[in-house]
Amino acid sequence: MKKERENFLLEPQEMIEFIFKRLMYGNGFIVRDNQIELSKKIFNGIKNNNISICEAGVGTGKTYAYLVASIVYSLYKTGKNKSVSIISTSSIELQNAIIKNYVPVLSKILVDNKIIDKPLSAVLRKGKEHYFCILRFSRIMNYLKSSDKDIDKELLNKLIGLRIGEISIDLDEYKGLKNHIVQKINVPKGCNYSCPFYENCSYIELMKYVKSSTHDFQVCNHNYYIADAIKRSKGKTSLMPEHSVAIIDEAHKLMDAAIQIFEKRFSYEDVLIIVNSLKSKIKGNKAYLTVAKGYLDDLSLEAKKFYQSLLNQLKNIELGEESSQIRVKLGAYERKILGNIILKLDKISLYCKADIEKNRQLELMIESLREVIEIFHGSVNIIYWLENPQSERLISICSIPTDMEKQLYKVLWKSGVPKILTSGTLSDDRGFNYFKSTSGIDMSYSNKLSEVSYSSPYDYKNNTLLYINENIPYPDKQSEEYISAIADEILRLIDASFGHAVVLFTAYSLLSKVYELTKTKIEYPLFKMDKSEKNIVDAYKRSKNGVLFATGSFWEGVDCPGDILSSLIIVNLPFPTPTPIYEHKKMQYEELKEFIEYIVFPEMLIKLKQGMGRLIRCETDTGVISILDYRVSLKGKYRKRVLQALKDYRVTDSLYDVRRFFRKVKKEEYFL
Repeated sequence: MKKERENFLLEPQEMIEFIFKRLMYGNGFIVRDNQIELSKKIFNGIKNNNISICEAGVGTGKTYAYLVASIVYSLYKTGKNKSVSIISTSSIELQNAIIKNYVPVLSKILVDNKIIDKPLSAVLRKGKEHYFCILRFSRIMNYLKSSDKDIDKELLNKLIGLRIGEISIDLDEYKGLKNHIVQKINVPKGCNYSCPFYENCSYIELMKYVKSSTHDFQVCNHNYYIADAIKRSKGKTSLMPEHSVAIIDEAHKLMDAAIQIFEKRFSYEDVLIIVNSLKSKIKGNKAYLTVAKGYLDDLSLEAKKFYQSLLNQLKNIELGEESSQIRVKLGAYERKILGNIILKLDKISLYCKADIEKNRQLELMIESLREVIEIFHGSVNIIYWLENPQSERLISICSIPTDMEKQLYKVLWKSGVPKILTSGTLSDDRGFNYFKSTSGIDMSYSNKLSEVSYSSPYDYKNNTLLYINENIPYPDKQSEEYISAIADEILRLIDASFGHAVVLFTAYSLLSKVYELTKTKIEYPLFKMDKSEKNIVDAYKRSKNGVLFATGSFWEGVDCPGDILSSLIIVNLPFPTPTPIYEHKKMQYEELKEFIEYIVFPEMLIKLKQGMGRLIRCETDTGVISILDYRVSLKGKYRKRVLQALKDYRVTDSLYDVRRFFRKVKKEEYFL
């Protein structure tokens, strides 16, 4: 990509302007002043080795802003080493768009205008579990070919028909391949040079290629990026090459990824899988088998005792629908049992060593389980909780460090290359303080931090209306009066918008109750987002004027441009669901109101802004956002702070205004 710096007559900031105002404009792009300023800020952050927090509202064009900034930095960078940029995002959709759309388009413009010598290169990085393993595939195919079972013959024909490993070794590209099959043929955790296929392994060759510093951009998800950073902080072999900058897009999801990475867990089923797997594989005389199976039964018994002890802590706790995580404590008794489990695992590993070493996957499972249990057994400053307490086999104990912020500071922010964090929603009504404190960024030296926020260029004042109902009762999901009032107001709003609506809930239980009250009264195509259903949003998009009852994933990352979504009805303010992590944070405050002010409310506002962002996705979109929560009404205690964060919107409490707005901004065919 690189040309020598002396070939350029322009200074870096001028080059950024030249690319946007001349080259990209000449190729049909709109000139956005905020986009250019954002790109300059990002360039300065890279040059000064800063941690830069860059909030950019929808439509700002942040992706091209950081791509141009990183390219210009590479062009003007001195030294022989190639400038490599890591781009970390939350969604695979954005990762694919960067690689298949943004980078190729920008590359062609820059090559055609002789800014760079050769096309830009971007590669997608993801975990080994996404890729095809020839050894494991060969084994399962040999088994299927020798089986007389109809179900095995059917699977064999399917795998042959899909041409697994021939078209691509990326298993994500084979649509219709069930997850339980992927788990049997993907690259295992213990993949190493001892594999008989190592010298000719397509996965190993791919890793050599993608890890090469010949690529300008390494694109990955947040989990992969954090995992790489942890390896670097421990002095281990990194997953990605040395790089000049790390760009973290969709940064509002960074903490979710961090929790997944730092979380440790093991389930009763993990123990049973090891026990049953080894029982089926051990071979030897009767005395050996008797002792080995005795050790395995002892291990299973200790694990059952451990989980029963934890369940005893829940006897006086009522487990409702939302109670998927229940905080527990590990006392001396539980730690003693964990110590016994470690001893049992060690005995089994030693006594059954020959049988275990014949199965690399089983060996890794035992090692992994022992490592996790050791953490639970000896660690302090840990938050513990149970998941799936209603299921004996699936019940899991989970843990996470109490000092997540310090851990992230050491791993991500303490040293290293410049970091650019960007998203449309990083701030609450009081700036970036909440985001910085929860991510550990606020532990960095202030002179290494830079912050900037650009509003969306879209005309919210004319293209949107914020409706706040003044007569809805205070939220009470158990009150029939409240549920009935919500249902009636939703029907009125759907009537006002002629369908074209998404009703956004924070709890599936309330969604179901309101759906049952309204489903026979809605005259438009009606869709209900179930917990396990992923295709319902696509069906809604295909409808002309449908109504979707949604929760969960629809709060962020879903685009419905055009008229199909013209009325976004937010039933409740999206306060975070109580979790063991939030319980621990609450204990750090002397008063509940402080916890709400500094933790709960900022989290809610950021999610509210994410949800409201589903409505306007392009310059021509128009619509109404309705909030049916008493706490935002004139009498509500949260109105001032919520409206402060949503200052771009015109506010009304009149349904007449809502109907009049739709008549004003929509064309006649919208109402047909």
